[in-house]
Amino acid sequence: MTTARPDYLAKVNAAGLVYTHEDRVSTSPELYRYWRDDAYYELSPKEIEVLHRASASVFAMLEEAGDYLLSPAGAADLARFGIPARAMRAIAESWNEEPACGSVYGRFDFRFGGLNHPEADQRIPKLYEFNADTPTSLVESLVQWEWFEDNRSLGATQWTNMYEDLVVAWQRNLALITRKIGAMPTVYFACSAEDASHEDEMNTLVLRDTCAAAGYRAETIYIENLWVDGDGRYRAGEDGPLIQVIFKLYPWEHMVHSEHADDLFNDMLDSGFNGASYQGGTIWIEPPYKMLWSTKAILPVLWKLFGNDPDRSQYLLPAWFEGQQPAYLERLGYVRKPLLSREGADITLHRPNGELTMGEVQGYGEEGFVLQELALPPVFHREDEGKDVSTVLGVWMIDGEPSGLAIRESHGPITDNFANFIPHVVSR
Repeated sequence: MTTARPDYLAKVNAAGLVYTHEDRVSTSPELYRYWRDDAYYELSPKEIEVLHRASASVFAMLEEAGDYLLSPAGAADLARFGIPARAMRAIAESWNEEPACGSVYGRFDFRFGGLNHPEADQRIPKLYEFNADTPTSLVESLVQWEWFEDNRSLGATQWTNMYEDLVVAWQRNLALITRKIGAMPTVYFACSAEDASHEDEMNTLVLRDTCAAAGYRAETIYIENLWVDGDGRYRAGEDGPLIQVIFKLYPWEHMVHSEHADDLFNDMLDSGFNGASYQGGTIWIEPPYKMLWSTKAILPVLWKLFGNDPDRSQYLLPAWFEGQQPAYLERLGYVRKPLLSREGADITLHRPNGELTMGEVQGYGEEGFVLQELALPPVFHREDEGKDVSTVLGVWMIDGEPSGLAIRESHGPITDNFANFIPHVVSR
């Protein structure tokens, strides 16, 4: 614990964290104080190194899993992902593009109790899931650096390199895209206008600002204002210019079922440079192949491919598609996860004694479920509230490399939309 800065709310709001749900008179501050200025986690340089190594290892496994899923050997598993046929060519072409480009960021969620945790299994990071397509909490992950600068006596540094790494990521990716389309593009940044909290909007603006810092012209637009013209091309509004490159904080699983889904994927077939001029077609960031990673269907695939690898399996939790799990899983306990849910929605924890803990019901699950062996997050006691909290560590991946840390606490084993964001320091 530490003392909250007197002006912390004004500072974090000014930095873009406008969705703090702050209510100073609430009798349950944990439900309303998303950003906790009066608490922090301390990690050692060695623990940061362990998280870095785990993240790099899992990312390498994901790359191998992508190759497997798009090969004949992986066809049966890929069918469980529920990806419409209309998207498969775009997925394969974006995956096979060399040199790789079009993917900027993602976030792993790990269980990790630290190297001094009394339980040996908690001393090794274990992957809960990969937020590969539309990860948020980037704003607060960057805002925590300002908190650290005001609290430098608490630690030596902080693992918060995302802004600088994003600038470099845009430079690398957009240089390749510029070569592909034959001109330096304007990059549009889109999210939905329906997000009343402005969380998606502020996260999108961070990505836009880092793109502008990389030297590219950047514009914003709501996803609802995109216009498909008579030729099936995407424009910035009905009379707006053609969109060559767009970042969207909007899920692919919604886009593949949208009104213009056929136009969307037909348009992608033409993206690129042909002869003397750009021939049309929009390039989307994150790319279509993220549909292979942004679903929890990837978890049983990772376990199938690497569960017997003594080095790499240490970072994975055993997982299966529902109906393929071993009988002994009932004795160990498990978590039933919809393939596409967010913020703990429609997740059910099955403990070995039969006790159930359920996430908020939001209607996910029609797409299918996976079962992941039960591995409860580390629990720490918060003295100021007299309550235990469960902690999940997020590692940002920028252009395929570990870049920084985001820590969230919840008052239960499921990390949901009432979780608190807690800054961190790295010890001297």
